[in-house]
Amino acid sequence: MTREEIRQAVENFMDVILGDHPTDEREMKLYFALDQLAIAFHFADYTFDETNYPEAVTREYSALRSLIRPNFPQLGLYNVVLDINDKVGECEPAVGDAIDDICDIAGHMEEVLWYWENTSIDNALWYFKEPYSWHWGKHLRDLQSYLFEKLYS
Repeated sequence: MTREEIRQAVENFMDVILGDHPTDEREMKLYFALDQLAIAFHFADYTFDETNYPEAVTREYSALRSLIRPNFPQLGLYNVVLDINDKVGECEPAVGDAIDDICDIAGHMEEVLWYWENTSIDNALWYFKEPYSWHWGKHLRDLQSYLFEKLYS
């Protein structure tokens, strides 16, 4: 996957969640867009850019949520397991929120696109790849699992 294809994956995700799509097709398109982002992560190589750039200009969480929520009226809360690698067979269930997952991923993707346009591609790829391991990757994987059950069970 090239750098431009990574950018296209990010743009496609943003289009699926905010663009004009029929509601009955949007969940399947989201499922595919999440797969694209997951694959893009593996190809997002960069050279660390030490330039001191300004922070990205993005929407506030509440504003983003108010735009996304109406586009996914059938998505809501779902079960997740905490400490998936510990206490096997004795895990505590928790509650995930599909709209929160989408919003958190979207917030990161807005940053990536802003940095892509206003700084360097290496800097944008850093903002794509590094937060995956500590934030948006977990949202992506939990949301994928939820959508899989919803679409195929």
